[in-house]
Amino acid sequence: PYHYGHMPEVTVNPDGTGSIKKHYCMGRISHELVQVMPDNRTALMGDDATNSGYFVFVADKEKDLSSGTLYAAKVGGSTDFSKAGSAAAPLTWIKLGSATSAEIRALVDGGIKPTDIMEVKSADPADTSFTKIVANGKTEWIKLKTGQDKAAAFLETHRYAALKGASMGFTKIEGTTVNIKDKVAYSALQNMQSSM
Repeated sequence: PYHYGHMPEVTVNPDGTGSIKKHYCMGRISHELVQVMPDNRTALMGDDATNSGYFVFVADKEKDLSSGTLYAAKVGGSTDFSKAGSAAAPLTWIKLGSATSAEIRALVDGGIKPTDIMEVKSADPADTSFTKIVANGKTEWIKLKTGQDKAAAFLETHRYAALKGASMGFTKIEGTTVNIKDKVAYSALQNMQSSM
């Protein structure tokens, strides 16, 4: 079930040949126009989904996305953008986990299933060991299974980010770019509806 949603890296050579690498350690989200920053380590990632997050991946080594740390944004301050003076809010980054693509691929190739990572209920189980979240456009109650933090961070990224307190109300982050001179990154959302 986990053979989709991970970030592919495509290399095209001058002669037209190429190769593709799947970066399992960049999380399982709806990647959209990932932008690698000028440090060649930090990748801001759009998430083209409803109740999605804003994610950043910091590679362990420059120009090598095969290992690193995944973070999700939490929006601080006012999120009511309809009021004057509230058009900006600070972001803090919540660490979801560190891994290599080889580690996460080994889990996938080993046959790990969503039910091995967490229990998910669509109705309130009236059990305080479950946490109510909104992710993937749905309200759910989840409980992480013991020792499954790393698997959850990279294979159940939306649910785990919500569980860790990230803001999961974004709608369809379509692209990110950076103004290198001013050191400012910009991300665009398709629209503001539903979850927002």
